[in-house]
Amino acid sequence: MALREGARSGAAEIAAERSARRQLGEALEELHAREVDAGLRRPVPRRRWILATLVAVVAVVLAGVAVVAWSDTRNAPTDDDFERAAADRVAVLIAPDHRDPSRARKILAGATGTFYDEFAQSADSYSAFVQANGSVSESSVDGTGVSARDGDSATVLVAATVVFDAAGDTGEEQARRFRLRVLVTPDDGALKLGAVQYLP
Repeated sequence: MALREGARSGAAEIAAERSARRQLGEALEELHAREVDAGLRRPVPRRRWILATLVAVVAVVLAGVAVVAWSDTRNAPTDDDFERAAADRVAVLIAPDHRDPSRARKILAGATGTFYDEFAQSADSYSAFVQANGSVSESSVDGTGVSARDGDSATVLVAATVVFDAAGDTGEEQARRFRLRVLVTPDDGALKLGAVQYLP
């Protein structure tokens, strides 16, 4: 019972305060109008209020757009990100190893788009060929560089060296240098190879 009376009393106080504020606002408007009529104050043109409001709204919208654009650029991959992803993906791609039966799956995990579709069709043949030849190799990426960017994707040039031991146990090693142009694009939160082109 005491709680209900307290709630009623609180609601009545809030209503009284709102009424007092409304009356104060009306009194201030009336005072302003009388001061304008008496020549003590200049009237504020309605156009000026509308213009000031529009300027404030436009400023807030532009600030919001700037924050969103800045946030998007902070989340976009950098050239270093593209180069690092290209180096990692190419190192796996160009180094066959018959001791690693999951190599084709690793290549596919780092692929997307056209390159994924093309390699997926020949992944079993790739694995069978590497197993049959007993290929063992180690790769090292000698250099990378972003040559072009298009939205979230980048074209990266990669120079790499692969040291082959074709028979696996012969001890004879052959080194080959490769130059590639790869398209690196985001897919499922990771940068992957979307296209691969070997260069002469």
